[in-house]
Amino acid sequence: MNKAIGIVGAAVWLGLVAAGGAGERRGGLALQFDDGWHSWLTDVAPLVQAHGGTATAFVNDKYLENGRITLDELRRLQDEYGWEIGTHTANHYHAPRYVQAKGLDAWLANELDPSLQRLRDAGLRVNALVFPFNASTPELERAVATRVGSFRRTTPLALADGVRPDGSVPGTSIDTSQYAPIELMKKWIDMAHARGTTLFLYGHRVLPDAAFTTGRVVAVAGTAVTLDRPVALEAGEENVLVPDAARRQSVQDVLAMQSADGAILQLAEPAPATVAVGNWVLVGPAYGTRQSDFEELLRYAAERLDFFTLADIPARSPRPAAAHAGAGP
Repeated sequence: MNKAIGIVGAAVWLGLVAAGGAGERRGGLALQFDDGWHSWLTDVAPLVQAHGGTATAFVNDKYLENGRITLDELRRLQDEYGWEIGTHTANHYHAPRYVQAKGLDAWLANELDPSLQRLRDAGLRVNALVFPFNASTPELERAVATRVGSFRRTTPLALADGVRPDGSVPGTSIDTSQYAPIELMKKWIDMAHARGTTLFLYGHRVLPDAAFTTGRVVAVAGTAVTLDRPVALEAGEENVLVPDAARRQSVQDVLAMQSADGAILQLAEPAPATVAVGNWVLVGPAYGTRQSDFEELLRYAAERLDFFTLADIPARSPRPAAAHAGAGP
């Protein structure tokens, strides 16, 4: 599992949040989704639109080939919902390893260029890339900057005024795989509002709350964790356990799950001390966000920030601080 991506310092937040309350919208939110899912069109886009928002979707061509999303659905996201479509490459290979084995020219010719051509030929205005696994090198980044206008580079707190001079934009995950409680995400929104800058968040899917289970730990023994209620894991998912779902202020390491038999969960490795008897834990798909959390994120952001696709960001000029004198808290 990915390591936790950091903790927002209380002192930093307290110094910025005074201007973070609802009132005039100032700053932006750039939502992004990776891979390719029908639910982007059927579930996520209507939710985002209902809050006046839009997003950027990065599609992996292999999911076009297996029908998990279609070019028509991507065109509808672009044309009906105002989403930007980007590439997540042709086959989702780990780019630095591919280049090490076969060379940069081969990666460009086999992984990036065919995907760009396929998507652009379908009428999609593609000018952004997400590297598979968010893994890149300076050599790869310089090369993709000749083909697209931006690429993502992950960071613990993704705040920026726009696309950086090297073409990168920051990104912070909202997936369960790097679990950030909704109260922490609200603080990130407050910081973007206070600074008048943009918050860049990315995920994969928005899933019904029923796909997740919250329960209290009653016993821990090696890799076995027993909860006070049964857990049903969906087949084919990469599931994780969040050790302390009641913690409100920090990103947490999550633990890979192997199986669940009623209330007894089997972890991939022995349970660490963070899995303590009495703790409330969250169990569910690693690459998803609970719908209730996502809706609260949208509601809170819509009162404070404007929504942007990545294509919107370079053209956006920061408004002078003086323009906000006397604005609400």
